[in-house]
Amino acid sequence: MSKEFHLTTARRVPMKTQQRIRNISPGLIGRVVVVRTLFNTFTGCLLSVGRNTIRLRIFSGIDRLFITIRIPIGIIIDIFRFPCP
Repeated sequence: MSKEFHLTTARRVPMKTQQRIRNISPGLIGRVVVVRTLFNTFTGCLLSVGRNTIRLRIFSGIDRLFITIRIPIGIIIDIFRFPCP
């Protein structure tokens, strides 16, 4: 089983952006997505969408294992499907 981490910050994106993320995210569950947050960009598989957070499984190249991170919807700038040809 992978480790799970939770990202936190006091900064927030506008409510309109949060609503857009809440509407888009359920359709991307089980797909590889790119998540841009206020302080970093993550690429991984979207596992679930909760009320206030999303769970994303990413690969840690340093430890060579998968890590699950919970990202608050309030800090997500954009989320989109990973562009595969």
